[in-house]
Amino acid sequence: MLNSKQTQTKVQLLQTLARSIGKTTELNTVLTATLRTVCESINWDYGEAWMLSQDGTILELSPAWYVNPKRNVEQVSDLEKFRICSEDFILSPGVGLPGRVWSSQQPEWMLDASAHSETYFLRHYIAKAFGIKTGLGVPILANAQVIAVLVFFRSEICEEDPQAIELAMAAAQVASKHCL
Repeated sequence: MLNSKQTQTKVQLLQTLARSIGKTTELNTVLTATLRTVCESINWDYGEAWMLSQDGTILELSPAWYVNPKRNVEQVSDLEKFRICSEDFILSPGVGLPGRVWSSQQPEWMLDASAHSETYFLRHYIAKAFGIKTGLGVPILANAQVIAVLVFFRSEICEEDPQAIELAMAAAQVASKHCL
């Protein structure tokens, strides 16, 4: 149950997102606005979107992504390097954080991406090299099907935060209405 401050944060996030998205239905614009709003509102350093391939069999990294500019230049550079190293990955259902979220259609919190093996988090070595720690994956659902997975990372370890999960899920729900 959200308290009044948490409710206010949720309302502000959703209002900001609604203004950012406006009347657009262009998927990358919607995803970028959603990633930016979630990163800025609940303090994630990095956000990326994974899209279903045209045949719906794999996830591919979308052009939509966001680096939180509140961080120092060195962190931003490392996050951009993480993004570049991630571009060639394709994920099957159940594989990696985005693949598990795709399969389960549920959010997933990862306490420390760099501490997991490659069998659990495929980008383990990249996360370790560029200081990626806590991760959160949330599905964007339309007609009970995942159409994209949003993934957020922080450069510090953070305990699971039910409010952050709820806010990211609410943002994903708003985004889904603009992606149909």
